[in-house]
Amino acid sequence: MRHLYRILSASCVVAVTGGGALALAAPTRPSVRTDRGCYLVGQRVHLQGAAFAPQRSYEVAIDGVDFGQRITGGQGQFSSSLVPGGLLAGFAQHVYRLEASDGTSTADTSFTVTRRTGARLLASSGNPNSLRTPFQVWDFAPNAHSVPVYLHYVAPTGTPRLTIQLGQTGGQCGYLRTGSRKVFPFLPSAGTWIFQLDTSPTFTPDPGGPVARIRVRIS
Repeated sequence: MRHLYRILSASCVVAVTGGGALALAAPTRPSVRTDRGCYLVGQRVHLQGAAFAPQRSYEVAIDGVDFGQRITGGQGQFSSSLVPGGLLAGFAQHVYRLEASDGTSTADTSFTVTRRTGARLLASSGNPNSLRTPFQVWDFAPNAHSVPVYLHYVAPTGTPRLTIQLGQTGGQCGYLRTGSRKVFPFLPSAGTWIFQLDTSPTFTPDPGGPVARIRVRIS
């Protein structure tokens, strides 16, 4: 006597028969994805959809903004590209929510738009001996890997004075915002200091990876 067992999951059905045959059903849940997770401002986003209704009008929206309608293919698939809006002044990056719908089924995903690699202090002035502020860095790891961020203090003479680790990046573009901390953990001399932020635990003027520099003038 042949026995039939069915194992159910969220995306597929696997049927195993007594004769040892294995059948894997194709996913039926609609999906949409972008070709990567991190984009610079102005870059085109390429997307693909699958398992929607075939030969049906579909629309794509980003953060609720409609980007128009097109027609799915014979298998319910589609591919398209678009350029999302830019970033508001003062914002280093933004995580967008993309939604695709054929009127019956909906799928969504997210991606991040960032400015080019940079860093800043969120306070622009104050007593250097007591000033505290968060540090912010962005576009340090556009492959979504988490990397350490180091801050190298370079004196006005060009000599490195101290290196500290600020933390680890997160998100799709390598973003970090620290808590409030002392800008100078030592008594700085007068002149223009360079804060070099990179992923190297030792200072070198050309670290060969993502790097941002902040000039801090002490009078």
